[in-house]
Amino acid sequence: MYSEFDVYAYLVSVQDMVFFDDDAEVAVDQMNELLHYIGSYREEDDNLDVLEEVVRRTLFEWIENPDLLGLESDEMQAYILEQLADARQQEFDEHE
Repeated sequence: MYSEFDVYAYLVSVQDMVFFDDDAEVAVDQMNELLHYIGSYREEDDNLDVLEEVVRRTLFEWIENPDLLGLESDEMQAYILEQLADARQQEFDEHE
């Protein structure tokens, strides 16, 4: 059963990305694209904790590494898939 993950609750605006200065609009577009990928690539067994962990990691990583603004869509998809796999493994390890 799919968790009650609502990607729209996490979407960001230009005001959220002011620290990107002139690239704020690009940062918003990319972050929101990444958040949509989380929703698109989630699996039925993913619980809300796993999905929210990926949101946290993604937001933190993008804020800490503005160079990531240069990624293409396929690279962003790969990033999200990697983060989801890692968060799932972490969740599995914690419950083992």
